[in-house]
Amino acid sequence: MSSLPKFDPDDTANLRAEWLQFKSYLYDREIGLPTLPTIISDIRRQLEDTGCIGLLTFMLNAERQVEEIWGWKAYDRLIVDFVKQLKALSDGGLVPKGILCVPAVRSDEVLSFVPLPSQNGKDPADALRELTKELDDFVGAFLTERLTSTDRYTSHVGQSLILFDPKVRVERVVYRGLREARGEIFRRTATAEQAGKEELRGILARRSIVSLFQPIVDMVEGKVVAIEALSRGPKGSGFEDAEALFSLAEKVDLAIPLERLCRQRSLEEAGKAEWKEQIFINMSPTAASDHEFLEGAFLRDVEKQHLDPNLIVIEVTERTYAQQQDLFQKVLKELRREGFRVAVDDLGSGYSNLSSLAEIKPEFLKFDHLFTKDIQRHRIKQDLLGAILNFAIELDTQVIAEGIETAEEFEALRRLGVQLGQGYFLSRPTLIEHVIH
Repeated sequence: MSSLPKFDPDDTANLRAEWLQFKSYLYDREIGLPTLPTIISDIRRQLEDTGCIGLLTFMLNAERQVEEIWGWKAYDRLIVDFVKQLKALSDGGLVPKGILCVPAVRSDEVLSFVPLPSQNGKDPADALRELTKELDDFVGAFLTERLTSTDRYTSHVGQSLILFDPKVRVERVVYRGLREARGEIFRRTATAEQAGKEELRGILARRSIVSLFQPIVDMVEGKVVAIEALSRGPKGSGFEDAEALFSLAEKVDLAIPLERLCRQRSLEEAGKAEWKEQIFINMSPTAASDHEFLEGAFLRDVEKQHLDPNLIVIEVTERTYAQQQDLFQKVLKELRREGFRVAVDDLGSGYSNLSSLAEIKPEFLKFDHLFTKDIQRHRIKQDLLGAILNFAIELDTQVIAEGIETAEEFEALRRLGVQLGQGYFLSRPTLIEHVIH
């Protein structure tokens, strides 16, 4: 009689470790949802019971600016919060209670399989389309509440009706339905963007961009020493939000003509007001690739309004400079030759590095509102600010604090030695005639 193999605790531990690793690919612990392959048998049972099932896909990846600007941790929190809200809708009976899952672990797409029994003769396909419209509005409201800006031309919810067919593998039916639901989102978004493109073309033709200006204040003397030019769409157009305006322009290949018009309108308003202080004007990667910057058209626009190029400060973010370093080096060199000055924006947003700043040699450093927020409560932020101020002295650069929203932040920054500030506490963006020197 052969003896039984000896029990080895190490083998059990190894098996458990392998299982936990395998499980991590099947279940997203962060948001508390299984992956699609693990719930196929549940979908099969629902199809057999009801004959059809609705597939809804919620795609948040249209809001990539969350991850690109705020980081993946903030984006993960947004997704977790969204799943909680979606579960609350289902638990409250506002949407049919279905099966929630994700296509894969760490995805930013959420799937819901909902039963669609025929009620009062209503076609299941019609019921699913109505539900999709309601949920798309819900997602839009959810994002608007949590983000500084959302793209009103982007759809986030797609749907497909999955029918039971005993001759076809359930897995293939489900994945075909998923492709169809995703395709619907892209089609609806493209249709909405085309309508937005026509609206934007009309704004450009009428030159109806609104130029606003936010003061930059000497926090010691209490006087306005500069203004930052900001552009908005006309009232009632839906483009009053700058991010929505420029985001759509980028998508529909109208960014260059839009930015040209914004620059011209800002200079026209400053010239009409006979503004004699510094004017900060933003330069995006799109603007930097505009041949006008290298052919003197911008300088001619400035001189046409009888403005001094030495008082025009071109703002560029360090992140965009680092992404297109050769282009920005060429453009900034030409702008400096023409007499313009340079500011680096968004310092402290998580991208800036000292080597890039040393290459740019900006006349101004503007540190990000995230750095400013509650600085009076954060010793680490205060220490970092001290380092920035010392670095600015070495570069012969002036520091501007952005996003000052409270008296406590203002006093803390002034006490720490920051002379120039900008933010709602000091002044909101306004028409240039309302700016008090």
